[in-house]
Amino acid sequence: MSTKPRILLVGAGAIGQVFGGFLQSAGCELAFRVKPKHAEEARRGFTLYELGVFEKDPEPRELSGFAVLCSDEEVAAERWDQIWLCVSSTALRAGNWVEELARATGAATWVMLQPGLEDREWLLQRIAPERLLTGMVPFLSFHAPLSPQEPVPRPGTAFWFPPLSRGLFSGPEERLQEVLRALRAGGYPARRSPEVARAMAIPTALLATFVDGLEAAGWSFERLLEPEPLEQALQAAWEAVRIAAWRTQQRAPPVRPLLRPWLLELMVPLASWAAPFSLESYLRVHFTKVADQTRWMIREYVALGLQAGLPTAALRAAAQRAEDRHERHPGTPSSL
Repeated sequence: MSTKPRILLVGAGAIGQVFGGFLQSAGCELAFRVKPKHAEEARRGFTLYELGVFEKDPEPRELSGFAVLCSDEEVAAERWDQIWLCVSSTALRAGNWVEELARATGAATWVMLQPGLEDREWLLQRIAPERLLTGMVPFLSFHAPLSPQEPVPRPGTAFWFPPLSRGLFSGPEERLQEVLRALRAGGYPARRSPEVARAMAIPTALLATFVDGLEAAGWSFERLLEPEPLEQALQAAWEAVRIAAWRTQQRAPPVRPLLRPWLLELMVPLASWAAPFSLESYLRVHFTKVADQTRWMIREYVALGLQAGLPTAALRAAAQRAEDRHERHPGTPSSL
């Protein structure tokens, strides 16, 4: 019997492929759980490109030699050590597949990567707490090329770790150490954290409101930095930060002095310069694919804010604008 960790990744998009690449490098046996319509593409394997800050010609790396499963019966026929949830917060809640997968996977460790404030609590109603680890995604990944100006030898998934980024994980110690060992053996910058969901709540609130504001500005940094859209985004960010702090029982940090137009006007060009690809294009492509998740997160902040008696006017306005945009231009839903 093989002693290699047997890992099932739910979702074979850009995030699932990147984690799969590192876990396979560590010697783990992989399988992807996908919808039948994605099975043929997954069975052909994936091409990965790891980008550096000044990387112009990344070397392709093939990810292959894994199983592709499309049903709970196929999953239940195998033994699994780890289940990785590499789908969006909204895909997590689509139907009852999580309950069915939980029944099919025995006592396996589950690793969640979803960013929503309530995602962990939702999963804990279906997965025993001693089996559930929480992680975050510190890299940016996308289908390459983003544009003709960013060529690659052949289409694939590119990913980039911003400088000093680390992949945080938390959960029951024994299971946590098993996951950290596997990731580190594959070269992934994994690090233990006391409580990932709490640590990421406020940065996630800032990111979600920034992305929503950028979408409202037509995915243009220049238009986002105009006075009216920028003020709308900053007000929504401040409300979301206070709500995230309340939900995770933290003191709201003094971020309001930092939410200044001049600071964003400095940070946006700096971030664009540091990324080895078009950051504006990346945000448009990636967050259009998970637009349903962003809208859902904004609505979640509103609901929690009303529950806490905190200001939500800017978030409610943002939620309405997002729904109006979606009705005019429906996005691409997240998928398993």
